[in-house]
Amino acid sequence: MYRILIVDDEAIERKGLEMIITENFPSVLIDEADSGRTAILKAEEFRPDIIFLDIKMPGIDGVEAAKEIKKTNGSINIFMLTAFDKFEYARQLMKIGVRDYILKPYNREEIIEPLRNTIQEIEQEKAKRTEELTLRDNYRRALSIVQSRVITSMIMQASTKQNLIESDLEGTFQKESFVMVFEWMKLNENPIQQEPGEVISFVQKGLSAYFPNHFVGEETMDRIPILIQVDEKNTDNKTKVKELAMTCGRDMISKLRQAFPDFQFSIGIGRLYDEVEKFVQSYHEALYALSSIQRPYQVHYYNQQITEKADHQGRTYSYELEKKLLEAVTSGLVDDVPMHYKKYMDSLVAYCKNTKEMEEKASEFLVLLSRQIMDSGILISVNRNLVESNGVFKLQDELMNIANHIHSMYYSQSKDIMAIAKEYIAEHFDKALTLEDVAEVVNLSPQYFSKIFKERAGSSFIDYLTEMRVERAKELIRSKQKSVKEVCYHVGYKDPNYFSRVFKKYTGISPSDYRQSIH
Repeated sequence: MYRILIVDDEAIERKGLEMIITENFPSVLIDEADSGRTAILKAEEFRPDIIFLDIKMPGIDGVEAAKEIKKTNGSINIFMLTAFDKFEYARQLMKIGVRDYILKPYNREEIIEPLRNTIQEIEQEKAKRTEELTLRDNYRRALSIVQSRVITSMIMQASTKQNLIESDLEGTFQKESFVMVFEWMKLNENPIQQEPGEVISFVQKGLSAYFPNHFVGEETMDRIPILIQVDEKNTDNKTKVKELAMTCGRDMISKLRQAFPDFQFSIGIGRLYDEVEKFVQSYHEALYALSSIQRPYQVHYYNQQITEKADHQGRTYSYELEKKLLEAVTSGLVDDVPMHYKKYMDSLVAYCKNTKEMEEKASEFLVLLSRQIMDSGILISVNRNLVESNGVFKLQDELMNIANHIHSMYYSQSKDIMAIAKEYIAEHFDKALTLEDVAEVVNLSPQYFSKIFKERAGSSFIDYLTEMRVERAKELIRSKQKSVKEVCYHVGYKDPNYFSRVFKKYTGISPSDYRQSIH
C-alpha cells in the first residue's frame, strides 16, 4: 500500500485532488496537511511515498517545505502544484529534487498519468532492491556454507592441501592457527529446544573479543570445530597464545552456561601450527583434550606430555565401544548410533597417534561391519573404501544410512518383524518350534534373528517360547480338563519328564503339585 500526502491551504482543493486519486487508485492511503509546517511534521510521522504540494501557502510555502522534507527523506517523490508556468521557476524546483510540477488548474489525466508512472517506478525500485538484498543474503549464506565446508575439510580430512588449492583459499588460511572444539550435551530429556545455529552465533560473538579472525566448521555430533588465526604480534609468544586461548575458553564456558542453562559445555584446544597441512593435527589434539575432561564446564589445552606418557604406558584399543557401535548399526537402532559413534571416535583419537592410523582403524571397522551385515543376510552394501576417499568425516553418515535402512526393514509401519515373529510363535508354540523356523518366517539369518529378538524382547528366543508354553500349561492345568501328560503334549513337549523339570524351574513346583495347590 502506497502513502500519499496532499498539502494545500484550501480544503476544497485537497478534497478534489483526493477524490481523483481514490477513484483511480483505491488501495492507496491518503493524509492531508493545510500548511507547509504541518506538511513537514506529517512527512516525518506519516512517511508518505508521494507528496502533492501546493507552492503558494501562508507561512512556510511549498518550496521551503519541499527543501526541509528532502533533507530528511531524499527519495520521496514530490509533485508541486503551481499556477506559475515559468522556465526559471521550474528549474529552481527541479534543483531541490522535486519530481515534477503540475499547473493549476489541472484535469484528471494530468494527475493520474504521472501518479501511475511514479507508482510503477517505485514498485520496480522495490523489486530491484528486494532482488539485490536476496542476492546479497544468498551470497553470504553460500559463502558461509563454502567456508564452513573448507574449514571442516581442512581440519578433519587428510587431503587438505588439494582441497584448498581447488578452492583457491590457501592464502586466506596459511597463517598461524589453532583449533578449538566446543562440545555440548543436554542436561535432561526435554530441555528448551536450542538450534545449533543459536549456539554457533553466540560462540562466534564471544570469540570475536579475543580472536577476531576465526572460521567455523560444520556442526556434527554436538560439536563445533573452529579454526582460530592468531594476530601476528602474538605469534612469537606461544605461551601467551595458550594463556589467551584458555582465558577465552573459560569466559565462553561461563557465558554459555548462563545463556543455555539446559546444556553443559566443554572445550578442547589444540596447539598452534603455521602450516595448513598441520591444522588437522591441532584438531585431533583438541579432540584428545576434550576426551580427557572428567567433568563438564571445563577447558583443556592439549598437553603433549600426557599423550607421551600414555604412549609409554601402552595404548589399549576399545573393542567394547567398537562392539556397541556395531550392534547399534546392525540392529537399526538409529537413535543410539550417534552416541556410540561419538564414544568410539573419542576412543580412536586417544588410541591413534595420527590421522592415518585413525583412518586405518576406521577402515577395519567398515570391513567388520560389512561381514556382520553379510552374515545376517541383510541386502545392503557397505562402502569399504569410504574412509580412503573422504577421511573419517563421512563415516557417521554412512553408518546412519545403514542403520536407517535396517530400521526401515525391521520397524516398518506396515508390520514390525517382532510382531510377526511373536504372532507366529503364539500360533505354533504347541508344535516342535525352533529359532530357525521363526527366523525363516521373517527372512533373517538365525544368528541375526537371535540377536535382534533378545534385544527387543528382553529375553532369548528359547526363554520367551518356554515362558509362553508354561503359562499355557498353567491355564490348562487349572481348567482340570486334561491330565498332566496331555498338557505336556498340548504345549509342544514330547517328554513328560522334561516338561515337569521345565515347569518346576519356572514356577518352583511340579505340574502335579501345582494342580493340587489350586483345590
